[in-house]
Amino acid sequence: MAVYKDEERKTWYTKYKYRDSNGNIRYTTKRGFKTKKEAQAYEYEFKARSKDKLEMTVRSLAAKYLADKKIRVKIGTYKNMESIIKNYVLPKIGRYTLSEVTPVMMREWQNQLISGGSLKSGTLRTIHINVSSMFNHAVKYYGLKQNPLRVTGSIGQPESSVNFWTIEEFEQAMEYVKNEKHKLCFKLLFYGGMRVGELLALKKEDINYDKKQIRINKSKIYLTGEISMPKTRYSIRTIDMPDEIIKELKTYASGVEGETIFATDSSSLLSVLKRCAVKAGVKKIRIHDLRHSHASLLINLGLPITTISKRLGHKSPKITLEIYSHMYEDSGKEAAEMLNKIIEKK
Repeated sequence: MAVYKDEERKTWYTKYKYRDSNGNIRYTTKRGFKTKKEAQAYEYEFKARSKDKLEMTVRSLAAKYLADKKIRVKIGTYKNMESIIKNYVLPKIGRYTLSEVTPVMMREWQNQLISGGSLKSGTLRTIHINVSSMFNHAVKYYGLKQNPLRVTGSIGQPESSVNFWTIEEFEQAMEYVKNEKHKLCFKLLFYGGMRVGELLALKKEDINYDKKQIRINKSKIYLTGEISMPKTRYSIRTIDMPDEIIKELKTYASGVEGETIFATDSSSLLSVLKRCAVKAGVKKIRIHDLRHSHASLLINLGLPITTISKRLGHKSPKITLEIYSHMYEDSGKEAAEMLNKIIEKK
C-alpha cells in the first residue's frame, strides 16, 4: 500500500491490495484525498483494520460465527453448534487471537479431547466438523490464511454400527415397562419408525384415527424443548399405523389435556428403556435404535426399500441403503435359494 499525488487533479490517492470474501487477492485505488496527510491516515486505518482481523480472538470469532449461523440454520442445529463451541472450544482457546492459533495448538487441543476418554468417537468427529467450519468461516471472511484443522486432520469416526432389537427382544423388554405412557411411546417408536423428537412433538390434531395415520410435521428440540420444523423437508410425512397401536393412542390421548400428547423427554425414556433391557436380559440400546429396529423389521418383512425410505422420512432410498446395507448381506443367499426352488420345479 502506498500514497501518490495525482498531478492532474491536484489530489492524493492510495493504491492497495486486499483479500475478498472468497479469499481472492484484489487490487484497488482510493482517490480524492485533499492532502497527503489524509491519504496516509486512510492508509494507516486500513492497515489497522486488516491487522485487527487476525488480532480477533477466537471468542470474538465464535460470537460472529454463531450470529451468522443463527439466521441460516435450524434452531436445533444452531443449539448444537453453540453447545460445542461453549463447552469444548472457548474454555481452551477462546482467549487466543487468530494469529496465535497454530496447527500445533489445535493438535494439542485434539489430543486433550481424545485423552479425556469421556467422548465417543462419533462425538469427537462432530466436534471437529463444527470447529473446522468455524475456522473456514474465518478464512473466508476475516483474513485467516489457513484453517489449522486442515493441517492436523480430523478426529473421531462416524457411528457406523446400527444397533436394534428384534420383535422378540422388544416384547421381552416391554413386559417390564409399567408406565402406560412410556410403553405407548416405545410402541410408537418401534412400530412407527419416527424419531423421538417427532414423537414428543405430536399433538391430537396430528392423529387421524379413522385412517389410522399419524402426520409428522414438527419435532421437539432436545436441548431447548422448543417445537420446530422436523429434521428436513423430507421428514414431513404420513405414517400408517397398526390398528392396535392406534386404538391405544386414541384411548391415551383422550385423557391428555396438555398441548402435546406425551409430556416427557428423551432422557426419561432412555432411563426406562435401559432398566427394562437389564431386567429382560436383552442388550441395551439407545432410544434412536428403536427407529433402527423398525427399519430392520420392515426389511425382514421384505418391504421395498422405497417404501421403507418414505416411511422413515429419508431424502432418498440411497440414504436408507447406506444406513442399513449390512442388513441386506444375506439377501444374496436368499435369492439363490429362491432360484433353486424355481429350477427344481422344472
